[in-house]
Amino acid sequence: MRIFSVVLNSISTINKRKLDLGFVDNTISRLGACIRTAFFLSNGIRKDTVLYIIIKDKNYTIKLVGSELRYLGPDIRSTSILLMKVLGEVKELNNKKVLSKRGAYIFEDDADLVDRLRNIDAEQVIFPNLKGRNIEEIVTKASINCIVPLEYPFPDFMRNKLVEQGYMEVFFSGNSPVDNFIIMVQNWLDNLWGNGNNGTD
Repeated sequence: MRIFSVVLNSISTINKRKLDLGFVDNTISRLGACIRTAFFLSNGIRKDTVLYIIIKDKNYTIKLVGSELRYLGPDIRSTSILLMKVLGEVKELNNKKVLSKRGAYIFEDDADLVDRLRNIDAEQVIFPNLKGRNIEEIVTKASINCIVPLEYPFPDFMRNKLVEQGYMEVFFSGNSPVDNFIIMVQNWLDNLWGNGNNGTD
């Protein structure tokens, strides 16, 4: 299983009228790029991928499930509309999981960032850093969670907290948009597993 946990400080309200006119908030644009690179193949959506959106200043986490996603296209307008609809359902939270018809789950979550990441079930956790091991050196396990900070790199205090959890640093240049880290990981896993639905063929 391929898991990506995109961490962002905050998220703005998505205005459909502005979106129709081509105005997209920078955070939404970068988040949309992460969603596209995580899920899209040339001939469809990766069924073996799950993406978490962890917003640090909110008390909820969003989970997108590749095998259940609907109405998602590779363009920024499509990903923005999906996010707009999911964020609009946050008000329905009542100490329970809310299932969206589009393959998105919303969890109420008051924990800090490290605890939120710890609660995601994965045998292995990696994150990008300006210093770290080359990705080809990592012996992968059956499920891997790749933490993706939208503001890259993590500050030193957060990097230290992640290392204390046993999470592994992977080298990634600061010269590229962080969604390129997702591309790097997906290409690496494709070489190991293929790009079939179960991630192990």
